[in-house]
Amino acid sequence: MVLIEAAKEFARSAAVASQKPPHPAAQWEQIAELWQEGINRLKLISVDNPGYLDAQTKLAQYQKNLGITQIRLQAEKESTTALQAAKNLFANLQNNVNSQNPGYSLSQLQQIINQLESVKPGTTVYPESQKWLQSARKKQQEWQKK
Repeated sequence: MVLIEAAKEFARSAAVASQKPPHPAAQWEQIAELWQEGINRLKLISVDNPGYLDAQTKLAQYQKNLGITQIRLQAEKESTTALQAAKNLFANLQNNVNSQNPGYSLSQLQQIINQLESVKPGTTVYPESQKWLQSARKKQQEWQKK
C-alpha cells in the first residue's frame, strides 16, 4: 500500500499544480514529471498485491492526465514560439518598411498575422498575441487602402 499512497501523493501534487491554468511551459513540465512519478510507482505494484486493481484504475487515470498535461505543454511551447516569431517579423518589418515595396510589406504582415493566429487559447501568451493580432490586422487594413 505504500506505493499506492506515494502515487496518490504525486497525483495530488500534480493536480494542485495544474489548477488555474494557463501555466508557463516550465510548470507544465513539472506537472508532467509529477504524473510520471505517480505512474512509475503504480507500475511497481505486483498482481498479487491486494491493491492491484485499484492501482490499475489509478494508472489509467494518471496516464490520461499525463497525456492532457503533455498536450498543454506542447501548446504552450508552440504558442510562445509563434508569438516570438511574430514579434521578430514585426521588428524586421518596422526596420525595413520604407525601403520595401508595399506588396512585400503586406505579405510580411500576412506572415505575422498567420503566426499570431496559430497561438492557442488557454496559453499564457494568448492574451498578448490577441493584442498584437488586432494591431497587425489594423495595420494591414491601413496598408491595403494605400
